[in-house]
Amino acid sequence: MKIFLMALVAIGLSGCANQSQTGNAYTASQSRQAQTVQRGKVVAIKDVDVAPQQTGLGALAGGALGGIAGSNNGRAGSNQSAASSIVGMVIGGVAGSMVDKKVNTLKGQELSILLTNGSEIAIVQEIDEKEGPFLIGEQVRVLTNAGGTSRVSR
Repeated sequence: MKIFLMALVAIGLSGCANQSQTGNAYTASQSRQAQTVQRGKVVAIKDVDVAPQQTGLGALAGGALGGIAGSNNGRAGSNQSAASSIVGMVIGGVAGSMVDKKVNTLKGQELSILLTNGSEIAIVQEIDEKEGPFLIGEQVRVLTNAGGTSRVSR
């Protein structure tokens, strides 16, 4: 039973990965929606990390695994087993949270773009592994939907 629970938690953790934040990734609700297109040139770039939104799933899964592992210490039903289980849950929760954050942090760029109308904007997005990072001087398109979400594409 414990092995089954550990496998279930591991499967749950594997589903925690962030959705892509590249300029080429769209959610189903974003498809077939009109977007305003502006053209411009990249004038400055700063490398950034795009931090994940904390869901608590890593801490929960880590705590569950730690509790299961800790419960194996001592005689079943004893105070030592209960204390070990609690310590395992705390340590597992902290470790799971750290792993979740590390796995789901994306490498991104803050792109400063000089638009053809003379205004300058900045947009942060994940670096697309297939297309590579944007470069200073590169001509780009800025697409903005009705909700105000913008993306940069080539």
